[in-house]
Amino acid sequence: MQYVSLYFEFIKIQLLGILQYKKAFTLGLMAQLASYGAEFFLLWIIINKFNEINGWGSYEVLLLYAFNLCSYALASFFLASPSSRLSMMIKDGTFDEVLTKPLNNFLYLVCREFNSGYISHLLLSIVAMVIALSNLNISMSLIHILFFIIVILSGALIQGAALLLTAIPSFWVVENSSLKDVLFFQMKNFIRYPISIYPTFIQILLTFVLPYAFINFYPAQFFLNKNDFLLFHPLFQFMAPVVGIVLSVIAYALWLVGINNYKSTGS
Repeated sequence: MQYVSLYFEFIKIQLLGILQYKKAFTLGLMAQLASYGAEFFLLWIIINKFNEINGWGSYEVLLLYAFNLCSYALASFFLASPSSRLSMMIKDGTFDEVLTKPLNNFLYLVCREFNSGYISHLLLSIVAMVIALSNLNISMSLIHILFFIIVILSGALIQGAALLLTAIPSFWVVENSSLKDVLFFQMKNFIRYPISIYPTFIQILLTFVLPYAFINFYPAQFFLNKNDFLLFHPLFQFMAPVVGIVLSVIAYALWLVGINNYKSTGS
């Protein structure tokens, strides 16, 4: 913990470096906004076309989208680059540099690879939240606000742990990009909509095996006063923090296993 200020210094350096190329950063931001804005627009067309999806109205589905995108942005600030670059770093030997620093290698890597490119995701998710909450007329008490923050942070832990878990096999199998694509991006597409629209197998998969439903589907029901818990207990709406912490502990433990099994290209 004595190096906390140093970790923040790495993030500061990354941000200052980006500010040296303001035009490139602005163009990248606009491109990301356009891309995810188009996805948001397509989602909006679909849910308005069908009026509701299994009892979920358009603004309720929009809230699911906002929870997912916001927590993804927070997780990706720190873990998107390390998870995508780890394989190449191991292959070309540059991961050795991470291990030579007298710091926690995981914290050093995620802070050094801090990626500000997800600001656009965060901004768009905030806009989506404001639109959804204002149209749903949800009364946000202090308890609601605190739980709202907890849900976002818990979702970030779940998504961050998932990014890390799909990268860790790189310590044994260097070329494994398809694993991340299938287990993270493809499977997470399911939670764009209420998981109650899917077969029982998918519901169980997204609850117990790849617990992405705790990012948005279950906690959203607390704010929406819904009772769409499928085969499961209503207490699941409060389980996101537990799932996030447990997944993060598992991911970090496996990271340590991977580090202990790492063999440098120079060894």
